[in-house]
Amino acid sequence: MTPKFVYESYSIEGNTLKFNYSACLPAGRPLHRFTHTVTFENLTGQIDPNLVFQLGLAEMFSYWKLFCSPVIEVRAGRLAMSEVEWWHKLAINGMGQYFYENQIDFTKPDFLKIVASGPQLTSHPSQPTTNSVLLPLGGGKDSIVTYELLKPHFDVRPIIVYPTTPASARIANNPIVVRRVLDPHMLELTKQGLLTGHIPYSAVLAFIFLIPQYKYIAVSNERSSEEGNVEYLGHTINHQYSKTLEFETDFNNYIKNTGVSYFSFLRPLYELQIAKLFSKMPQYFDKFRSCNKNQQQDSWCGHCPKCVSTALLLKPFISKDEITKIIGSYPSESEMKQLTVSKPFECVLTKAEAQAALTGENLNTILTSWQNNPNMPPEFAKILKAAL
Repeated sequence: MTPKFVYESYSIEGNTLKFNYSACLPAGRPLHRFTHTVTFENLTGQIDPNLVFQLGLAEMFSYWKLFCSPVIEVRAGRLAMSEVEWWHKLAINGMGQYFYENQIDFTKPDFLKIVASGPQLTSHPSQPTTNSVLLPLGGGKDSIVTYELLKPHFDVRPIIVYPTTPASARIANNPIVVRRVLDPHMLELTKQGLLTGHIPYSAVLAFIFLIPQYKYIAVSNERSSEEGNVEYLGHTINHQYSKTLEFETDFNNYIKNTGVSYFSFLRPLYELQIAKLFSKMPQYFDKFRSCNKNQQQDSWCGHCPKCVSTALLLKPFISKDEITKIIGSYPSESEMKQLTVSKPFECVLTKAEAQAALTGENLNTILTSWQNNPNMPPEFAKILKAAL
């Protein structure tokens, strides 16, 4: 029997969404079933079942990665051929780090087949319920900059997806709160040695942000996310693929019938430019966090790539003492230099930005750069340009 991963069904219970998956493995191996839960708090209005179905497709990667099954069968609904191709592209590009770290050859023509054999869902293309801006807050400096720049111009509704750093709750005012709960069985299988690795998490978030049905979804993915990490089997592996302009454009094409505009407000800017804007917001210096190692402790470790990247980004704009006060320590020069040589599998600045921050080389060129985001409405671009 060919190993098969199945997206069986989804259900809506009030503001709680449940997704059921299973892994049909070769004879002699146990059948595994999983239930994944996503719960919304402070959400009003009716939830569109079609958007829930689509979210289930994005969430399935957390479970499919255990087995890397060559067949994904979608029984929860039906997809057009163009939609199947869209999900196949996301699987290949978004799971690149996972393929690299597990040394999986994903380039074979028959590597992955997606079959959408479920019932045809009734299409309900509808206009968003509100013209306000839905703004995801993750607790870092980027979303803070977006929040502060858009608040004077729009009715901004924050949304926080847990688990995340507690810092996000200190920043948001009356947010929509989302809680993702992974099936404990998946976590147990990971401990037993089944495959694990990075998934296109920002793609999952994009589908979560569709559920409240706001006209504008303004995320805070920066231009620096375009830089990949390593080359593998002739492909560039990018930890941040689902933050790139390519994914953003693909996603907008996929949801074009929803009336929702999804875009990164900070796409035209490099991380250094965003850090310059953030350096003028000292009221947030003790509130934000950008450390993956000590995320749940709501603190900075001071030495992981995220902490070092934050120090480098702020270095041209605030003093060493201020940076030390924020992070708790000041990274060594060797730690900083490492980011000029290689880009780790983290959401950090580019190698060129690290060099510019460390030495001043090409710093002004980077700080005056601008790259249009074709997905962003002109009125938003105008606000960002005025802030530079």
